[in-house]
Amino acid sequence: MMTPLTLVINLDKSHQRLERISARLNQLGLPFERVPAVYGASLSAVELKEFYSHTLNTKSYRRPLSNAEIGCYLSHLKAWQTIVDRQLPCALVIEDDLIIDDELKVFMHKLSRSTADWDVVKFYCRKSSPRITSREPIGRSHDLCRFQKIPIGNLAQLVSLNGAKKILAARQKFGRPVDDDIQHWWEADLNVLGIFPSVVHVIQNAESDIDQQGARNNKGRKFSPWRGALLRASYEYRLRATVNNTPIPRLLD
Repeated sequence: MMTPLTLVINLDKSHQRLERISARLNQLGLPFERVPAVYGASLSAVELKEFYSHTLNTKSYRRPLSNAEIGCYLSHLKAWQTIVDRQLPCALVIEDDLIIDDELKVFMHKLSRSTADWDVVKFYCRKSSPRITSREPIGRSHDLCRFQKIPIGNLAQLVSLNGAKKILAARQKFGRPVDDDIQHWWEADLNVLGIFPSVVHVIQNAESDIDQQGARNNKGRKFSPWRGALLRASYEYRLRATVNNTPIPRLLD
């Protein structure tokens, strides 16, 4: 069975990151391609308006997004569109600032045999004790899990063809950061699973590309301090009211 393609999101100027992640993927024997990341700071007003909706943002998020966060979202959209355009059964979409454990390749092979059973599988969870509603073993010390709340962060995730189609159809316009939108899985009817413990990790003390571009840009727009609390309460209510009971597949060796 062919190893799923890995799509590496990487800014043109981030040469060292590309060299580092390329060396690790070659070491693991994972075929990969670079997806040129969108540099949000250089987006024009017209380009921003084409995808980013101030109306959706005001309705669904606690603050305006920065250009860098919009660029990050557009970069992931490019990767998902690649999966659809090339009709890939699934592909691993990763950012370039992470450490990868050896087990990742084995888990990718196992998951690629059951792409009808999931839309997205996340390989990173920053919490040490997340709430897990169901789980099945995928390795000696790892489980394929359904989390009560999908972990934040888009460091690495395996995306099926059907999952990419669902996301692209639901996110022609967006108003939240990309990982927040994945957390609202019911809006795109996504079946999102995850591997726990994580098999990819953040590089400590590494400044993100978003931070380097200036993560916040709230010029001219002020939201009420109550907005965050109200949105969190609404999210938690919907999370409990919308339960995904789809069984987790048992992945045999």
